[in-house]
Amino acid sequence: MELGPMLAEALSETEESTEELGEALGSVLAAGDVVLLIGGLGAGKTAFTRGIARGLGVAERVASPTFVIVRQYQGRLPLAHADLYRLEEGDAFAIDMLELGEPGSVTVIEWGDRSAGVFAALEPLAVTFEADGAHRRRLTFAGSAQRWGGRLASAGLLEGAHGAGA
Repeated sequence: MELGPMLAEALSETEESTEELGEALGSVLAAGDVVLLIGGLGAGKTAFTRGIARGLGVAERVASPTFVIVRQYQGRLPLAHADLYRLEEGDAFAIDMLELGEPGSVTVIEWGDRSAGVFAALEPLAVTFEADGAHRRRLTFAGSAQRWGGRLASAGLLEGAHGAGA
């Protein structure tokens, strides 16, 4: 499924630098934003979400919501962190029932490729994680240039930019 043009790319050498990239993005997120995280098991999606939460001012520790599907956190904006690993691909009804993509909150969805069609009208940002060794990750950011381009630039995530530790 086409999620928009690639807008930026970053490299992360450590889990900490993956969190730092997430924090940079979290600092520019706004109410109603949806971020779809795409990548295999252990690719860094939850570490990135911990960083997003820090960027949103969430004080509590972010944990993977794999078994509960959705966790809610409070920061400068509410954060809904979902993990769709246990849902069937394309199960739009179940995803809709989770009440994700609320106008006043930020929604981050691990295994977001399973819900891309559900949130297409909200112009989500898709972040794809590719593992290259034990800790090295390549992150690509794709979405509407009009909606996301300026904010990615403000976060220091311009096309071709490399994350901390690269």
